[in-house]
Amino acid sequence: MINTSILLEKYLQNYRFKMAEPYLIGDVLDFGGNNRELKKLVKGKYLVVNYDRSLMDNTHFDTIVSLAVIEHIPVKEVENIFKEFKIVLNKKGRIFLTIPTKMAKPVLKIMAFVGILDKENMGEHKHYWDEKDLRYLAKKAGFVVKKYKKFQFGFNQLAILEHI
Repeated sequence: MINTSILLEKYLQNYRFKMAEPYLIGDVLDFGGNNRELKKLVKGKYLVVNYDRSLMDNTHFDTIVSLAVIEHIPVKEVENIFKEFKIVLNKKGRIFLTIPTKMAKPVLKIMAFVGILDKENMGEHKHYWDEKDLRYLAKKAGFVVKKYKKFQFGFNQLAILEHI
């Protein structure tokens, strides 16, 4: 969970929210949505899933958002989660992801070490994804990357996935 009492953590969270906002269409699944902070930007039905993925059973969404989450999950489990996303995402829906880049790893570690970022949160990172990894993940789960871009000086990335 993001420690939003740390000023930079709160800033980064709000930055990701602003990037995601134009893509929040219809009913939204906020995967790893912390404390429901994104809800204020959603017009349709809104569901947060942090740990209990069974909450997604028998539901469907137009948008799935996962902001700075999948780097905290082992790769094999992420692959399984994306197979579940395939089932719950409506056919014309999309997934909006943000993930730190591999280049960010040493910078994030230093920032956590000096207390600018949450040490516990940074210590939970399991895998730093790159564009090739994301495209492979998408294809394996039956999605295509419709948009990919780096931001924040190349330390972060976003991807928008849709059904093939």
